[in-house]
Amino acid sequence: MHIFVQVIVLWTGMIYAFPAGTNSNVVLESPISTNTIQRIYETSEIKDNEETRLLKKVFLSNRSITCNDGSQAGFYLRKSHSSKTWIIYLEGGWYCFDQQTCRNRWLRQRHFMTSSQWPETRNEGGILSPNEEENPFWWNANHVFVPYCTSDSWSGSRKSRDEMFTFMGTLIVQQVVKDLVPLGLKNSTKLLLTGSSAGAVGVMINLDPTRALLNDVLNLKQIEVRGVADSGWFLDRTPYAPTLRPAVDAIRKGMQLWHAKVPKRCRKIYGSEPWNCYFGYRLYPTLKTPLFIFQWLFDEVQMNADNVGAPVTKQQWDYIHKMGDALRQSFENVSAVFAPSCISHSVLTKKDWLNVKIEDVSLPQALYCWERQHLKPRKKKHNRGPSIASEESTLFSHRLNRKFKNFDLLEQRNATSDDERTSHKRKRRKRRRKERGKERKCCTFKGQNERCESNVAPQNQRSRRSVLKAQKGSNSEVCSHRRLERCTWPQCNRSCPRLHNPFTGDEMDFIELLKSFGLDMESVADALGIDMPTFNNMDPSELLNLLTQQSS
Repeated sequence: MHIFVQVIVLWTGMIYAFPAGTNSNVVLESPISTNTIQRIYETSEIKDNEETRLLKKVFLSNRSITCNDGSQAGFYLRKSHSSKTWIIYLEGGWYCFDQQTCRNRWLRQRHFMTSSQWPETRNEGGILSPNEEENPFWWNANHVFVPYCTSDSWSGSRKSRDEMFTFMGTLIVQQVVKDLVPLGLKNSTKLLLTGSSAGAVGVMINLDPTRALLNDVLNLKQIEVRGVADSGWFLDRTPYAPTLRPAVDAIRKGMQLWHAKVPKRCRKIYGSEPWNCYFGYRLYPTLKTPLFIFQWLFDEVQMNADNVGAPVTKQQWDYIHKMGDALRQSFENVSAVFAPSCISHSVLTKKDWLNVKIEDVSLPQALYCWERQHLKPRKKKHNRGPSIASEESTLFSHRLNRKFKNFDLLEQRNATSDDERTSHKRKRRKRRRKERGKERKCCTFKGQNERCESNVAPQNQRSRRSVLKAQKGSNSEVCSHRRLERCTWPQCNRSCPRLHNPFTGDEMDFIELLKSFGLDMESVADALGIDMPTFNNMDPSELLNLLTQQSS
């Protein structure tokens, strides 16, 4: 068992063992604040300055739509006077599914259930950043951040109190869109509905209804709606070890508590089992609206839900490997996906999101490439009843379910011996070294294995960013919208996010992480075949590279 993976998963478990605590005094009512829609509308012509670069708080015009505790729901807005693109971001933060879990959430994570402590302004990073260097493609878009305060994966419609709480996640999404229309959304041409974790689940559940609201109900047919789901593509696998409440059971119970709404097409397919619509690989085939999926292949939340723990046996490590393989299989029919082989969770609003890459293509580049793709008109289906699409979606989901159920059997049938695998890897490495020695790769952004005719790069070669802007609106360039990490080991991607100390939040290099768990450094060095002075002086990135080579 590889030491590196043991430490990483142990570290992951510790993060979820220490949730943020808050004051335990329960206050379920907060005073109604003056609605700020009109104020935002009146001041929308103010020129940009340092203050206007911040996202400003706006309460919903419909005051009956609230957070869990009855406090006003709302959003944060930064308008742009030179862009017709709008980005709405749904915050994540797990969920609660019964009175006990909701009371515990109120005591420990109250900021996910009330707006009483919301600041007047926020400054988000990543895709919501106004900094052109950090966010080169959407820095000037209209940005909307919607705080998560309903604990229902943005799917609830319960207005009446269940003892203590209401659950109106999907109602908030719809009202946010309605309130943005007079603030400039009516003049836009594109809307990206984005979200992370539970917010990503909310994106998938609310994507088709949002498009229908804008294009059909409000008759704003010029607005092209797309979705971006970050770290919300979960699998309902059998946990490695028994848990108090498996994810499927929790969602089943939560749906009743939340009065949950899921897309009509998905509900029609699954009938009495609508909980299936919370899992992306089942919901995706039923969606009409374009959706881009970002997912870490070894997502921290998925590993925690699977209750696999720190791997100390071959069985545990095999389970983690199969988790990554199962995710790859679930993306079989997904047209736009970006999945690095890293242990992490969420990325869209992180300031270092530009660093996340697969084969030298960053996530923002891949996302921009997909976002600017023109939608092809749907072909008319003749002599096909409305049930055909549902039957096709059901057939795909059933095929995928069978794959997951028979995954262990397929692994046994298709697996080769360790010696054969090692031999194949050596041959591949040797062949790649020869190819690299003959010619140099270029044009990697397009996702094609094109090669330069000359080994000398053009002196006037433009930067990747300028090439992207020059290509805007051109149909001659084709981007690859499917980027799945080929490496099967966690953290084998050199762009994986740095690890952080679960107690202090500070960044840690790998040696510090090993020491923090009290591991014998001499044993680690001996396992790697190096002496202690060399081990202690080794660059963290070099050590990480050595460990991933050892594990491959």
